[in-house]
Amino acid sequence: MKKYIYIPLFILLVALSSCSDYLEREPSFSLNEENGVTNFSKAEAAVGGVYETFIDSDQWSGQYYTDLASRSGFIKWRSAEYNMEYAEGNETTSSIRYRWSYFYKSLNSANFAIEGISNLSDAQVPSEEERNSLLGQARCLRAWININLLWNYGHWWSDDYDNPNGLLYRDQVVNLGNIEKARISVGESYDKIFEDLDYAIANLGSFKSSRYVSKEFAKVLKAKILLYRGGMNDNASDLQESLGLVNEVLNTSVSGFSMQDDLAKVYKDSWDSEENLFSRYLEEGNRTYKSYYYSNNITTRYADKLPRDEDQITAKLNFGSDWFKADPRWDIVTGDVHSPASWDTNRYYTWTKVVRLAQYDGVLEGDEKYNTYYFRYPELYIMKSELLARTGASTAEAIAPINLMRSKRTNPVLPSLTVNSQQELMDTIFKEYFLETFLENGSEYYASLRFKTAGEPWIVAIKNGKILDKNKLCYPIPEEEMEFNKLMTQNIDL
Repeated sequence: MKKYIYIPLFILLVALSSCSDYLEREPSFSLNEENGVTNFSKAEAAVGGVYETFIDSDQWSGQYYTDLASRSGFIKWRSAEYNMEYAEGNETTSSIRYRWSYFYKSLNSANFAIEGISNLSDAQVPSEEERNSLLGQARCLRAWININLLWNYGHWWSDDYDNPNGLLYRDQVVNLGNIEKARISVGESYDKIFEDLDYAIANLGSFKSSRYVSKEFAKVLKAKILLYRGGMNDNASDLQESLGLVNEVLNTSVSGFSMQDDLAKVYKDSWDSEENLFSRYLEEGNRTYKSYYYSNNITTRYADKLPRDEDQITAKLNFGSDWFKADPRWDIVTGDVHSPASWDTNRYYTWTKVVRLAQYDGVLEGDEKYNTYYFRYPELYIMKSELLARTGASTAEAIAPINLMRSKRTNPVLPSLTVNSQQELMDTIFKEYFLETFLENGSEYYASLRFKTAGEPWIVAIKNGKILDKNKLCYPIPEEEMEFNKLMTQNIDL
């Protein structure tokens, strides 16, 4: 039965409804020819529908980033992720199957919006500039979805353009006539993603709200993609281009997007913090349900049950608790919470940066703002330090951006860092990703792969010398896709 349930995710109608908070319109319509994009208002609603798909599933939120944190080895909350034991048949983790289906649902929505916007006549749009801006937003969202698909299901780390383990690339709404399709190469996958991002950079407006993508987010996303790929392969061209994009964003004053001095207020403000460039916004109602990992699993299942001695409190870190507990941020990003279950009177110590406080003794105290921090301002400084370190800057020059970031915090006060060697510099930058972004957007996992200690990626040291199988850096293509798409090929170790 499960195999037959899977098909409609691709070939039946995917409902789209835009939130009033996104686009101040509330039409609902499905992806079909009879009820398509026939005017600019519906085009805006279709783009709002793409954002809505990120809200529909925790695969775009806490479960996703908990999986990556487990994969890095810093935590061991998801054993299949920690051990990188994946199987095409999804026996090890349901994320293989569900993440694929939800990501392609989002992609289908993006393609629906892009087709609709492109097909409107000149008379149906306020101006060509507004059409291009809306199209830039939709194409930026498509790039965001596609890179997450590549990071999860393809050989994103490969510098071989012809590596066959690229995207199952779709740029049309899926129907019975195009459901079978072959995947493209890794190099072609990057080309397609960068085409969308370059269009977005050229046509999108500047940042106005973290609830939407923007020109600045398109630049940061491209910089991050280049850093991840270039850092794995010491690709000077990728790294230099990434550094240029990071500098462009840092050197541009963008109203509403900046560092905050008070880290506690950053997390209290949630998606309203000025540090957010793009985040997962949840309207009033069902916030706990739509952020189940943050509101429930991390609150109790992956937390220290209290009371216990201070030296035994680790917030369930498998590695790095000595780093984190010595850092001034520890007491702000972790804390004591109640269980969300009315029958559970225990208290727990966990990651309040994402968990929030939600429910006390089973009583909801406000509709908490469970944010998913797709990108925050401090990461710009950490990325710049890494990029400088990888492109020939001195240790003093390379550590300067991180020290500038730390100087902008007054709660907590973060002392300036001094490094005396290239290895110490790289270790310090690696730890800063962990300390600043842990559980937020997967940055600690990708850093654990491209930063090295004793000649091996940090992930090997974190997992006590466990041999790293590169083909396990991504999931296999789920068996449902392999069965129903006869042109699809499985990831192979090259």
